[in-house]
Amino acid sequence: MTALQAPKHSPSPRRPEERATRWGLREVRLPQRTMASVPFVLSLGVLLALGMVGLLLLNTALQEQAFAVRDQQKVATQLGYRLSALETEVTEARSTTRLAIEAGKLGMVPNPYPVYLPLPGGDVIGDPTAINGSELPDVRYRTPEELAKIAKARDEAMAKAAAEQKKAAAEAKAKAAEAKKAAEEAKKKAAEAKKAAEQKKADAAKAKAKADAAKAKAKKNGTGR
Repeated sequence: MTALQAPKHSPSPRRPEERATRWGLREVRLPQRTMASVPFVLSLGVLLALGMVGLLLLNTALQEQAFAVRDQQKVATQLGYRLSALETEVTEARSTTRLAIEAGKLGMVPNPYPVYLPLPGGDVIGDPTAINGSELPDVRYRTPEELAKIAKARDEAMAKAAAEQKKAAAEAKAKAAEAKKAAEEAKKKAAEAKKAAEQKKADAAKAKAKADAAKAKAKKNGTGR
């Protein structure tokens, strides 16, 4: 089988009246941009700038508030420390030790023989006894000034003892050096004496040898005669 190409049908020519009724088509150009968009861009830029400025101002205000809060917290901490110190001072002023110190400043001394005076009766319970202040020498509270004086005296005594000990050590060292020097001199003298004794012994040996030689020579001469 063979395929045959179908004949093309040419469109029938239209009539002039039909061509006249067809709408005409023409190219529509896009509208060109005008300067009306420039104010919008400027407005948008201004809004962005205002937003950035507002954000910067807000951030600055928050930072200033943070600094102020930190300063106030520091002040509150310092006031808390001050309050604690004042409470400590009040507690110390109310203590029995402070009362005893103030009583000592007024000339009062501890009494080992207390008596009691109940109110409102006013009867004395106990045996009132006069004291001279030396009954309880260990029961005595000292003021910070007295404690400072005692500590200063103790430090001075320790420094004096250390100086005396250092001086004694220096004297002992000097005596040891003198003893060593004397021992060296004695050793030197002993060596010189030993050397002199050896020299004397050698001289005696030489004299003896000469005497023996002279004696032998004399004996020889006598025998030869």
